[in-house]
Amino acid sequence: MVWRFSTKLLLIVSVCFLSALRAINIQRDTLSNGFVILLSEAHKIPMVEIKVIVKAGSVLDPVGKAGLANLAAKMLIRGTRIHSGDELLSRIEYLGADLNAGATEDYAEISARALSKDLPLLLEIISECLTKPLFDTIEFKRLQRRTYSEIVSQMDDPFYIGQVEFRSLLFGKHPLNHDPLGFDSTINNISITDIKDFYNMYYASNNAALVLVGDFTYDSAIELMKRYFVDWHRKTITNFSGTSPAVNGKRGLIVKRDISQSYIFFGFSGPDYKAKDWIQTRIMNYILGGSGLTSRLATEIREKRGLAYDVFSFFDRFSYGGYFIAGVQTKNESASEAINLIIQELKRISQDVHIDELNRAKKYYIGNFPLNFDTYREMANFITKIEIEGLGLDYADKFEGLVSAVTLKDIKESAQKYLHPDDFSLVIVGNIDKEAIKIKNIDWVR
Repeated sequence: MVWRFSTKLLLIVSVCFLSALRAINIQRDTLSNGFVILLSEAHKIPMVEIKVIVKAGSVLDPVGKAGLANLAAKMLIRGTRIHSGDELLSRIEYLGADLNAGATEDYAEISARALSKDLPLLLEIISECLTKPLFDTIEFKRLQRRTYSEIVSQMDDPFYIGQVEFRSLLFGKHPLNHDPLGFDSTINNISITDIKDFYNMYYASNNAALVLVGDFTYDSAIELMKRYFVDWHRKTITNFSGTSPAVNGKRGLIVKRDISQSYIFFGFSGPDYKAKDWIQTRIMNYILGGSGLTSRLATEIREKRGLAYDVFSFFDRFSYGGYFIAGVQTKNESASEAINLIIQELKRISQDVHIDELNRAKKYYIGNFPLNFDTYREMANFITKIEIEGLGLDYADKFEGLVSAVTLKDIKESAQKYLHPDDFSLVIVGNIDKEAIKIKNIDWVR
């Protein structure tokens, strides 16, 4: 259930309202029950953006019930002990507001947007959803069917299939082995009792934070937070414990599809949020495959050889692990060559980096950084990132200096530390046989 706010508000949101060079101001407080409040005043337009995050992401999904955290989060806005789902919808529509819920790997969230004059009522609705959810069985069955259909509908997309299979191959039984949406094979294993148990275990004031951005005053906002959230109870929370599995050796998996192209996903475990060398690693990946057509992978595979149109690489990081993927879409007959070119470039960047490549990457990241603050929503997302990753409230002020300080030596060290061209997981979606892939000593799972 997604509630969208009025066309009038959408037009307001489209206005660019922040100076690109102005640092973001964040104030952080904690209520007596442990609920963290992060406030950023911005008075360019009469709106507010809210995100409530609870450390109840899909990394906490039990074995065989992938998708539980996401379903639990979505059920929060589908009825409370005071208002039914339809009544909540009517209240939101009356405000011309926007209310959504869902989960990432690290946290569940409720996000909302409205005119600033309606902030008290919006906070009342959010508080009610968080602290008094109904978890109606009929509403749950509707959501369950809709989620199952959503997953199944994506199974015709080779790119989606490849990423699902890659995570499953790489992480094995570790709970990062799946997208928060879950699997079609696990969604129907989840019961309304599972939803209630998950909520009771992880939803608590001392396991949550609220981000508020927009047109309000600090004192009035704090009073509203106390009014609507101070009675939310604390709990003893059992946090996830575990590390990402290390891949030793080469493992491969082919997903047969009758298509003319091969979709290739090549990668390994990567850094988590605690990695101190993340900025230099991010810049390293920009040079390798993150900068689109100017990257090394695109230059070598697309421009020089003409083997593919789409070539990319990225790191995805979470609180309890991460991974790296280099990907390419190419003809079945050129799949083996493209994979070996990826391996070649991963090895080369750990030995050979040019100053012009580094300077171009720095210029890109410094120049694009202010875009994090273009809208209230982007500001709220940025503050959430700061809180979840523990970056510090002065991160925006430090960012340019951190990027500028990266050296060629740092790039090479990050490549040597995080790129593992001899210990990888490989997934190919296409009409191809494993004999066509010329890689020595690879263990084919299927």
